[in-house]
Amino acid sequence: MPKFDAEVISGKLPQKNMRLKAAKRLLKVEPTKLEVFSIGDRTFLEVADFANVMELIEARQRSDYYESFGAGAAIYPRQFWFVDVLVSPRLGINPRMPAVKSSQRAITLAKKDYVGVEIEGQVESEFLFQATTGSELVPFGHLPFPLVVLPVEANSATGGKYRILVSDEAKTRGFSGLKDWLLQVERVWHSKRAEKAERLTVYQWLDYTRKLTRQTSRARFKVLYNSSGTYLVGCVALNGSFDVKVDDSSVKSNGVVAEITTFYCDIDSEDEAHYIVGFLNAPIIDRLVKPMQARGDFGERHIHKKVLELPIPKYEPHNKTHKELSDLAKACAGKVEQALPALREKYDSIGKIRQLIKEDLRAEIAEIDKLAKTILLSRRKAQKLDKLLQSDS
Repeated sequence: MPKFDAEVISGKLPQKNMRLKAAKRLLKVEPTKLEVFSIGDRTFLEVADFANVMELIEARQRSDYYESFGAGAAIYPRQFWFVDVLVSPRLGINPRMPAVKSSQRAITLAKKDYVGVEIEGQVESEFLFQATTGSELVPFGHLPFPLVVLPVEANSATGGKYRILVSDEAKTRGFSGLKDWLLQVERVWHSKRAEKAERLTVYQWLDYTRKLTRQTSRARFKVLYNSSGTYLVGCVALNGSFDVKVDDSSVKSNGVVAEITTFYCDIDSEDEAHYIVGFLNAPIIDRLVKPMQARGDFGERHIHKKVLELPIPKYEPHNKTHKELSDLAKACAGKVEQALPALREKYDSIGKIRQLIKEDLRAEIAEIDKLAKTILLSRRKAQKLDKLLQSDS
């Protein structure tokens, strides 16, 4: 592919609209060569050394975690499943069968075909879960995940993976609240989809390509990252049953389920989970992924499994550098957990919260970046990245 002479201009200016002559004294100018690369039908310019990244991708020298990660479930239309808990002024919340309705957030963000759709009823608490969406993820942590009603239960015969309950089974097994909720969902689905509803039921859509029933209730942790966005963000989420605060009361969530705006890996080892998240938040990984992302009006967009095309190795508990990366990422997670309540109270913008967390963790992230580069360069199949990694230091 053709190469071009270019210059990389970097630095920080103290103010906007500076005179060029003054700005030049504060900026660093380095010569480089850019090359045209292509992935599918998309082309992009990147430094010539990026050819080594492309070579690894084309040779499928991808991460050992590539097959472990998957896209979350299509929990959509959101008014069917995302809920707010209703609190009675006199009776509070029935913990066994709380009253719920389509969440205000889901109603506000409804797609054109589902504007005005609202579902309301009482549902047995065993069908309440938390859904991970990209809007809650921050570096090394997450905001509280939204509550969802899901017609699923853990199947012991498949290692705790979920199975779908339809309205007829809910009725037969005495789950009257879930049955009534699902009948409302089915009616709206049929009215909106007409003939298409016969070809794909609402349950088949919810579990499209088994993205829901492939998830497991037994994994202790979910490693998560955003499926799209300008910047890659990763965190560890604890799985299991939790009390979710609602006003002065609470309801029980029966697990964490990944939604389609996130990619996830079900995992039991806490150290390994934080090791992976260390890589996901390392600037070098975002740097290597960014040229491969499609661009929209507001910058880079889809991440999908591009990050896992990079040769991130499997965690080795006896490897000192691996353990250092895991421990440092875990320490960052602790700091973020402590900082988030105050940040949530002060800021509504998830972008602003992410920015402030990165600023607060600047020293730790710099060290994580060094460890990630060291680990990448220790792999024989990643040694061709040497120049690119070193030039990014």
